[in-house]
Amino acid sequence: MNKKDLLNHIRQEFKDVILGDSYTLVEEDYADTAYWHFDKEHIDSNLTSEEWNAKEINFLKTSNLFQEDIEEAIRSILEKRKMSNRFLNPLEIPPTYLDKYFTGFSYLKPEGYIFYTPSMMLYVLENSEEALRWNGFTWWLFRLNRNDSNRVFKCLTKNQLNILTEFLKYLIGLNTINKFDKGEDIRAVLKKIQSFKSE
Repeated sequence: MNKKDLLNHIRQEFKDVILGDSYTLVEEDYADTAYWHFDKEHIDSNLTSEEWNAKEINFLKTSNLFQEDIEEAIRSILEKRKMSNRFLNPLEIPPTYLDKYFTGFSYLKPEGYIFYTPSMMLYVLENSEEALRWNGFTWWLFRLNRNDSNRVFKCLTKNQLNILTEFLKYLIGLNTINKFDKGEDIRAVLKKIQSFKSE
């Protein structure tokens, strides 16, 4: 499938995916080092809830999160809830967001992972030379190469899984794919998808 057709199919087949009850990418990225989600009880038995909240809020204020994410994270801590998703359209999530919070891809529930997938694919197709060296793309791809990747595949429609397959095949065909050491990983994911389809 050529790039133009892929872009059209991604926009058509993924336009209605939602985050559902999954955590946002930024909250999962934060939990990677904090070992805590904002809607959960704090994990330090030596601190009161107020002390814990103050510590986390102070940390957030000096973090490298985008300012709007810092503000939403602080509100979430104070209200003991998940962070709100500030992106309603899964096709329009900024690449800077996907790359900044890259470790979150390892922790997203399958539905959450799928929500961020169309924007990742669209950006990579339009900017492959830049995107293939990204941490965001590397961690997004790594998630598909894990032992539990079938959990993601099961949540995709047949058409979505076929588009994901065609997207990965397209990347394999790029002259620069091996320059970024991604070819072997992409081939491994394609084998996992093939194995999943034959089950």
